[in-house]
Amino acid sequence: MRRIPWIALGALLAALGAWLAAFLQPVSELLPGCAFKRLTGFACATCGMTRCGMALGRWEWREAFHWHPVMAVLAALLPMLALWDLRRAWRGDPYPRLPDSTAARMALWLILLGVWALQVARGI
Repeated sequence: MRRIPWIALGALLAALGAWLAAFLQPVSELLPGCAFKRLTGFACATCGMTRCGMALGRWEWREAFHWHPVMAVLAALLPMLALWDLRRAWRGDPYPRLPDSTAARMALWLILLGVWALQVARGI
């Protein structure tokens, strides 16, 4: 059975998207902005991701981390994950099962809520 390296393909698309975002910087003012923030006045948990992606396209990691810390950390880990996925696909190994743990799910929710609180506190 042939294994497809989906994570590596996603990493390639993410790198291409960040590179493209750097070229679209001059027209970024034309983007509509966050609908949640426009309706409620508060930043959403993903506010700053577009600006983070544009900063990553210019290789400005500090600015990217400012706009969305989780996305910047994931972008830094993406090459390692892509290599792991290519190795996994080459060997024909299946993807490992996701952890079925309440603690892991709670940790993800806490990270999401923490980023949201940070974005709201900073007024992004």
